[in-house]
Amino acid sequence: MYTEKRIPLLCSYDSDADAAYIYLDHPIPPAAAQRVIPFDPDQGMFNLDLNPEGHVVGLEILGARSRLPPALLQAILKNQDQTENKP
Repeated sequence: MYTEKRIPLLCSYDSDADAAYIYLDHPIPPAAAQRVIPFDPDQGMFNLDLNPEGHVVGLEILGARSRLPPALLQAILKNQDQTENKP
């Protein structure tokens, strides 16, 4: 049976690369993504990162400014600003 539950997700955005990352496991240790599965065959703009057990640990979105809903991108940026400005 499926039970709906809302959980917070950790997301980041790199403006230089115009890439967003949604962490489904956090923290992701170095070299944890053993396999990357690109999808959107026409553009190759999304990548699923899988750990050695085959579990999805993250989702990378390239061209995020044109791919993400503006409200989500703004929320990610706002959260990053708050996190970076903490003493």
